Amino acid sequence: MSLQDAPRLTDMLFTAEAMRALLSDRSRVQAMLDFEAALARAEAQVGVIPESAVPAIEAQCRADLFDISALSRATADAGNPAIPLVKALTSLVARHDPLAARFVHWGATSQDAMDTGLVLQLRAALKFVSGDLATLSAALATVARAHAQTPLAGRTWLQQAAPVTMGLKAAGALSAIQRHRSRVDALRTRIAVLQFGGAAGTLASLGDRGLAVAGALAKDLDLALPDVPWHTHRDRIAEVATTLGLVVGTLGKMARDVSLLMQTEVGEAFEPAAAGRGGSSTMPHKRNPVGCAVVLSAAQRVPALVSVILGGMVQEHERGLGGWHAEWETLPEICTLTAGALAHSIRMIEGLEVDAQKMAANLEATRGLIAAEAVSMALAAHLGKQPAHELVERACRFSVDEHRPLLAVLDADAAVRAHLSTRDLERLLDPASYLGSSQAFVDRALSAYTGGAAAAMSASVPARETFVDVDGARIHCRLDGRDGAPVIVLSNSLGADLSMWDPQIEALAREFQVLRYDTRGHGTSTATPGPYTIDRLGRDVVGVLDGLRIERAHFCGLSLGGMTGMWLGIHASGRVQSLVLANTAARIGSPDTYNARIEKVRAGGIASVSKAVLERWFTPAFIAQHPDRLAMMREMMERTPVDGYVGCCAAVRDMDQRDAIAQIGVPALVIAGMHDLATPAADGRVLADRINGAHYVELDAAHLSNIEAAPAFTAALLAFLGDTRG
Repeated sequence: MSLQDAPRLTDMLFTAEAMRALLSDRSRVQAMLDFEAALARAEAQVGVIPESAVPAIEAQCRADLFDISALSRATADAGNPAIPLVKALTSLVARHDPLAARFVHWGATSQDAMDTGLVLQLRAALKFVSGDLATLSAALATVARAHAQTPLAGRTWLQQAAPVTMGLKAAGALSAIQRHRSRVDALRTRIAVLQFGGAAGTLASLGDRGLAVAGALAKDLDLALPDVPWHTHRDRIAEVATTLGLVVGTLGKMARDVSLLMQTEVGEAFEPAAAGRGGSSTMPHKRNPVGCAVVLSAAQRVPALVSVILGGMVQEHERGLGGWHAEWETLPEICTLTAGALAHSIRMIEGLEVDAQKMAANLEATRGLIAAEAVSMALAAHLGKQPAHELVERACRFSVDEHRPLLAVLDADAAVRAHLSTRDLERLLDPASYLGSSQAFVDRALSAYTGGAAAAMSASVPARETFVDVDGARIHCRLDGRDGAPVIVLSNSLGADLSMWDPQIEALAREFQVLRYDTRGHGTSTATPGPYTIDRLGRDVVGVLDGLRIERAHFCGLSLGGMTGMWLGIHASGRVQSLVLANTAARIGSPDTYNARIEKVRAGGIASVSKAVLERWFTPAFIAQHPDRLAMMREMMERTPVDGYVGCCAAVRDMDQRDAIAQIGVPALVIAGMHDLATPAADGRVLADRINGAHYVELDAAHLSNIEAAPAFTAALLAFLGDTRG
């Protein structure tokens, strides 16, 4: 399953870069090579090929050793890319070990390599989709809570019907996205199945050891072993397509609603504004629903692509002719369009601008007609349903024809006044009093969301709090995720505690055991007398790992946490599998700057600097759109013990790792924020340049990019960790 490695002109609009990388030509080749390397290991383990052949085969199973263009040209004649790939792999192995080359692709068929490679790619792609769905659910839950009591016109057949609430609309979408999360998470297990059947699905070429090799191969790749090979039974593949089709359909419904609410004549809700976004080449006043357009485009395109996959299920005997081939380009397009639609939907909902005043004004546009049903139901108690309906219907027509408020028309009708007073009518015609069970429905959706998230976390991501004693300090730690999973350590910023990583936990804990800790002097860790040093903070991490009996771990640190990570990479590289250094630098500011801050905090407490610090942590747009988040971060910062804060300020003041960072030899990712004033993107580029082989990502955020650009940060982190895990 592959896409071009180089993006086309519109790819950045319609797709997500991380998903494109997962499905690129190079990734496809690597996935097939992963199958070939695992096959050699499995066959050596069972005794089918000599163990001495394995290292030579493994060494050449790297996509960067292959000419993708040459493979593409050869595929045109071979009929599938596995044939020229195996031929090229065999040649590479033969250059180093002619004997080992005899055992490349032993007993397998092209479709085994391609289908298993596809499964490995789909496993990663669905993990990506699952994470984005979780992010979208959280955003919808926020809107549902915030606007549970914000009335607007409900619309049926595009006409005003009866009042609803913006919270109810968001709750409906939330409930649908939660159902998709369940489907995708279940599908992630069902798709993770080995394909290995040999020429015709019997593994006859392996004699009586075929099933033993298949079992060892499945275990090596962490895939399930199916009952039988499934070369021409494509229900699992079709389920991926149809499930993503359902997801895109719901996203399209959401986008349609937002685009309609953005119409000039309606003006009730808007996609978030940004420089250069949604304008017109000729009309300066336009604010176009760009994100909605992209999502709706995907909702138009994906169903047709899904039908291709469904049509391809009808395959011939033991090997499909055409139906299998139809999947190769269709599935990647479905996946990338889904990822692009999700990215735009997240951005749209996270930054959704709701104009409650315009909603209220539009509720009055029909002069009371929108609440006519309320009056009809009240009269029905006295007159019966049909007579009441006909009475109010006549009043509505009169109201429209005479351009008079419905209240005035009803109040002048003796048949109405016989049962309802003016005050009764005023109450009944108030849209806010006719919201029915809206609040209860919102509460149910939110309860299902929070309860489901809690149940999922408790079932598959157990958490525990603990303290580790390290050189006079009790370091507070929290572990999320299953025991035995690879460990990733998250290290927080100056003035923050471990809760700053909340946006990343759900996604990370599916694959890792996540170890968060409060830096010395922060959160509930002991604030020992200062000043501290980066050496001290780095040794705290080593002490925590020792105390929890963790030999090695991935490490992700932001700002001060990133400086700590650099120290680990330089002085304790044996304890670190990989490093993610976010919004940080090897040297920050001048000693005078930090001395002034230390003096100010000692004199006036952290509250004396918190406002200025927060304005550097986030962009003005984020601050304006998320005052609640800002208030929480300010409260967290001001809870930090003064001794701990100034102790860590001294560590930053005295740190200079510029010369030493070239010694870092573990895989590294540097994340920078393009609007970061504290550690500008230029500092991040310097880090990436000086650390051999480091990757670099720049996000649309200020200093706390893991919060401001949470989906992009998490995606970059998971993609990097996936690469380092092979």
